[in-house]
Order: sequence, then structure tokens, then C-alpha cells
Amino acid sequence: MSTIVSILILPLVAWLTIAGVYQLILALASQVAPKESFEANETPNRFLILVPAYQEDAVILESTRKNLALRYEYHRDLFDYVVIADGLKAETQAALRSLGALVHTVNFEKSTKVKALQSAMRQFNKDYDGVVILDADNVVNLSFLRKASLYLNQGYTAIQGQRRAANSQSAIAILDGFSETANNAMLCQGANRLGLSSKLSGSGMAFTYDLFKSVVFQLEAIGGFDKEMELMLTRQQVYIKYATDMIVSDEKVASFEAYSRQRGRWLESQYSFFKKEMVPALKGLKEGKRDYLHKTLQLALPPRALAPLALIVCTITTFWLTEALFFVALAGLTANIASYLITIPSGPLFKHSWVIFKALPSLFSSTLGALKWMKRSRTEFLHTSHNLAQS
Repeated sequence: MSTIVSILILPLVAWLTIAGVYQLILALASQVAPKESFEANETPNRFLILVPAYQEDAVILESTRKNLALRYEYHRDLFDYVVIADGLKAETQAALRSLGALVHTVNFEKSTKVKALQSAMRQFNKDYDGVVILDADNVVNLSFLRKASLYLNQGYTAIQGQRRAANSQSAIAILDGFSETANNAMLCQGANRLGLSSKLSGSGMAFTYDLFKSVVFQLEAIGGFDKEMELMLTRQQVYIKYATDMIVSDEKVASFEAYSRQRGRWLESQYSFFKKEMVPALKGLKEGKRDYLHKTLQLALPPRALAPLALIVCTITTFWLTEALFFVALAGLTANIASYLITIPSGPLFKHSWVIFKALPSLFSSTLGALKWMKRSRTEFLHTSHNLAQS
């Protein structure tokens, strides 16, 4: 009987352990100092900043007011700040215009971020050098555009900035912030250190205007457009740079229910794109598209919030089954935990350790609950609402 159980559990243990070891490799790579050096080219570029805002009246005015302060660091004539108003109130739109933002109003039967961006790109087709994508709650560092311009001048055509948590008023916001920190280190910085593309986070991104225009009209995603862009760019052998000095504050989810909806949307897009792209990515390897294959394989990772719990269960279970499988599961669990200890600063982690410990059961149950949202997100855009943009 134990042999049969061992055979059945083997694929799960192998999947989780491989994922844990992979995370550990990226975590260790993220700690390696960069070797690149360059001569800064301060020639300014002209930017189109696009901010899709779906029913975001609660945050868009405050984030716009703060972001337009970029004019103190980057000449106001060198960027157009466009709020894509989908479902915003008329008075909100009027207030945005009074702040100096351009408002592009859209109305879709079924709204998606991709449709909003495509509509704006049709409308704003002036002579821009770069495009920046922000979320409605995002507040960028005053040097954001100057740094983006420097990276474009270095020859990078796709750049992901560093998103930092803007709020920590709840346990789930703290956990979500730590998750963002770990993801930045492993999937962005660690990947770059290994010569591979960073992940895209959906906001805090900058592209050359020509590149973004060439890909945006090919996007079809209802949710997870950043994943679709990652795959499209790496398929074209475009390298995605991670810029730690392009900083944007991003509001984390405020409730476990919002977390569950958001993760359901993310997981659906993640695994759908994995199934769709796996065969083309393997074929692309013959053409030297290893970055494309890496991005595709990355989509096979297990849900990060569930992986440690699953590995604990597997370690306990295999202890009574077979010694070899037990040590494999234990190695996976050790690698998984170590990857987070390496990438999350010890001070904040220790400070919030009791809050995190108490919140873990809710985190695990919410992640399981995300599975029920996966099917719905295939046909419906599950929007994550925000409250008040933070500095």
C-alpha cells in the first residue's frame, strides 16, 4: 500500500521540490552584485504615460496629483499624462483635467485593461519616444521618468520598475508586500543576474514607443496581460530589464477576499498561458529562444502561498512512506523557505512575524478559495478595487 501511495505522491513532490530549488537559485542570484557599467546619456525622451482607471474614482485624483509632481524633476513638456477613464464619474474626469491630466474616456461592453490601452494608443499617436504604464493607485518616485529615459538611452526597450508596497495597515497587505519583495528579488533581479528577462508586473513599466505600439494591438488577454506581454516579447527575443531605481508605490490588497479574487485571476492566466505556449516555446529553443522557454516554464510554478504548506504536508506524509522521497520533500521545503529568508529583509520580517503567523491560516484558505475564481476569470475581468493611494 505504501508503495502505491509513494508512486501517486511522487509527481507532486517532484513538482514542488523543483519549484523550491528553482526559487532558491533565483534568490541566491539576486544577491550577486551587477557587473554592468555605463556612461549616462541624459538626453531626455518624450513619454506617453497611460493610466487605465476602471471605476477608480476613490484613488485616481490623489495619485494623479502626486504623479504630476514629476514636472519638478522632468520637464512638463516632455510627457503627457493620460488617464483612461472607464466608468469614472463626470466630476472625477473634470477634476483630472483641472489637475493637468489628459482624459481619454472609453466605454466597453466588457472592460479589460488591454482594450483600454489599445484605445488610448489609437488616440495618442504623436511623436513619443517611450510609453509608461501605471495602475490607477500607483505613485511613482520623482526621478522615475529621468531614470526611464536613461535606460532607454542605454538601448533597453522593455523595462520593469521596482514596485514597493504603499500600505501595511492589514495582515494581508503586509503578506502581499512581502510577496512583492520576494518576487522582485527572485523573478526580476535574480533572473536578470542570470542573463534572463525580468518578469513584468503589469504597472511601473516603460517601453520604447515603437515596441509597445507593435505589441499592444496583438494582446487579447482578459486578465494577465503582463504575462501575455512577457511571452510575446521574449518570443521576439526582446530582453526585459529590471530597474531597481525606477520606484513606484503600489497599493496591496486590503482584504483576504480581494486577495482571493486577484490570485484567482492571476492563476487562471498563468496556467492558461503555460498550456498555450509550452509547445511553441520548446520549438523556439531550436532558434536559441531560451528566454522564451524560461518565461514559459516559469508559468508552471505552483501557487507560492500554497507551496510551503503543500511541502510540509508532503514531508510529513513521506516520512512514513519512504526515506528517499522524504528527503526530496524536505530538500524542497528547505529550499522554498530559504528563498524567502534570503529575499525578504529580516528586520520587517521579524517585526511582523506574529501578525504573519496568525494570518497564515487565512492566507492558505484564501489561496484555495482563489481556485473558484479561476473559471470565472476566463470570461470576466475581475477588477481589484483600491482605496486611497499612499505616499
